[in-house]
Amino acid sequence: MRKFLILSTLLSSLLWAEKFDYKGNIGFESSHINHDINNKRDTQNALRGEFGFKESIGESTELIFNAKVIYDSADHERRYIEIEDLYYKYAFKEADLLIGRNTRFWGAMEFYNLVDTFNSKDYRDDPLDYDAKLGAWNIAYTYYFDNSELALIAKARQEDQKIQDSRSILNILPQNYNDQLLTQEGRNHPTVYLKYSGSGEELQIDYALIYQNGYDQQRYLIPVGTQLHQYAYIVNRIMGYSTLIVGDTLYKSEVAYTKSDDEHVSDYAQGSIGLEHTLYGFIGKADLGLIAEYYRYKRFEDEKLGAQAFGNLFDNDVALGFRVTLNDTKDSDILGGVVIDQNNQERLYSIEYNTRLDNQYKLKLSAEHLAPQEDSLFYELDRFKVEFGYYF
Repeated sequence: MRKFLILSTLLSSLLWAEKFDYKGNIGFESSHINHDINNKRDTQNALRGEFGFKESIGESTELIFNAKVIYDSADHERRYIEIEDLYYKYAFKEADLLIGRNTRFWGAMEFYNLVDTFNSKDYRDDPLDYDAKLGAWNIAYTYYFDNSELALIAKARQEDQKIQDSRSILNILPQNYNDQLLTQEGRNHPTVYLKYSGSGEELQIDYALIYQNGYDQQRYLIPVGTQLHQYAYIVNRIMGYSTLIVGDTLYKSEVAYTKSDDEHVSDYAQGSIGLEHTLYGFIGKADLGLIAEYYRYKRFEDEKLGAQAFGNLFDNDVALGFRVTLNDTKDSDILGGVVIDQNNQERLYSIEYNTRLDNQYKLKLSAEHLAPQEDSLFYELDRFKVEFGYYF
């Protein structure tokens, strides 16, 4: 029934469209994982597509639609359609109103954004990709000033987080996991955000301050009979992020304090600082960016749940990386780095290469190496991934 209503909305809106723009891509992804874990696949192959359009209705109204489709050759859980964006946006003279389902990206850091709390993660897509998200139903009113804006956002529903099947190396949850979400105040209890963001007139600075009341993006597992369910609980959170450019160096930071309304979860604070210094013309036309970031998670009640219980890997970590922008006709770039856990010296290495083949074909090659300690909850593994797509 819900799919029928969505389709009806899209078709009826097309009848009134005055300007229609579309985009999309069709391609495949293939991964090989080298590991020593029993009953787990070594390969993962899937076809995927992303489709979207924007249509203008009159001078003030827009309809935005974006969806992704994944069909995995072996994993039945990875055969699905996810509507990431489906919303109307109406522009007033100095404000706009958004109603529908959408994704938002908040934060300043390169490796992990602790303030990016609006959308739930899409674990069926790629748990290692923090940009893989589920759309969220919400209504948002944004008022624009000269160099800043104030947004009031109310999110309406908490999403179930489905996972890849038990033979996937990227499924680290227990076999008795049930993806039906349990909540403290009902899954339609609103989560409200008040966000003020702006930029400096003289300084090259961008910043945002956010207050959140409602469900935390972190969830913990609780037993119900013989199964484990995710449990979403209420928090009050204050957070912010900023970037500052001084010469050839970008400085960035993110901070947050969370007051838990759950008796099992500790109040906690998070912070991250970092910089990226760019060496222009390092080799020929290529630019080299050197990246350094530090992340910290502090819980205030040791007897209650904290970062490890939520699978938060960035609790006391240093990230070092580099970015090479080749500035060629193919828009090629290379991004690599290592995240080092300061508590036990575990390391996660990663590198990726992006380029275009002709004007409408894109290629991405990536690799990760996880080097855990002997007493770690994780296993040593290497993943090599190829992504190729036709863009239109």
